[in-house]
Amino acid sequence: MSDRPNCRCLLCLIEEKLRAELADPGNQQSHHNLLRSAPRLAAFQTTGELLSHLQSLNGNSSSDRLLGDLLDAKALFSASMVNSVFVLLFLPVLHSTVRRVRKCYPALSREDTAQQALGALLEYLASAHLAARDTFLGFAIARKVRRATFEWAAREARSPLDAPRSEDLQEMNSSESAEESFERASLLRHFFARAVRGGTLTPGELNLLVQFKLEGGAENGAFSNAERQRLKRLLGKLRRLASGNHGSFL
Repeated sequence: MSDRPNCRCLLCLIEEKLRAELADPGNQQSHHNLLRSAPRLAAFQTTGELLSHLQSLNGNSSSDRLLGDLLDAKALFSASMVNSVFVLLFLPVLHSTVRRVRKCYPALSREDTAQQALGALLEYLASAHLAARDTFLGFAIARKVRRATFEWAAREARSPLDAPRSEDLQEMNSSESAEESFERASLLRHFFARAVRGGTLTPGELNLLVQFKLEGGAENGAFSNAERQRLKRLLGKLRRLASGNHGSFL
């Protein structure tokens, strides 16, 4: 249940309604069928159990397959039922987004901002862009909700009084940059590990690349000319391996 028991904001009212629907005995067969639609989902006895597990993962990459199965299930079951699970899962993101937007744009109402954040979530859940993605789904969804809501707020600003303060913008950009940096590092580590398992990289080459790409070795002047040439060859090999599968993150 919500950690804001006395709050009657739009998002908390929606949470109360969705949790009541989740616990309604009349809906149990539909949720049972949803959970039996994929082997990974079938590991959970109830939708509430699945939701609690996903919340415990806190949006990390371990949630990707479960979130992907839920998105696939939208084609087989009521989209609103699956969307309800996503809304409950991303309520902390929605609340945080509303607070941050209204801090930057205090003239905007909390209800209007909440409606826009919720709409951004539902729109992205139905998008082809999300359907084509298979890694870091939680990060991608949270980032899209924040960006879309801030973009709406900027359009709604009617006067200089509605514009965000410079320090608020710096805080927003710093948070976004930190998240993107974390996601980028996680993707790189995952890709490097796969390359070692497949024999494309040796453990020694992996250590060299981790120091170069993730620990700032290039900026610190830590490499000799010979090592730089070796790195250049390794990066060329990895770019060829990554093309078509992992995008241009090297």
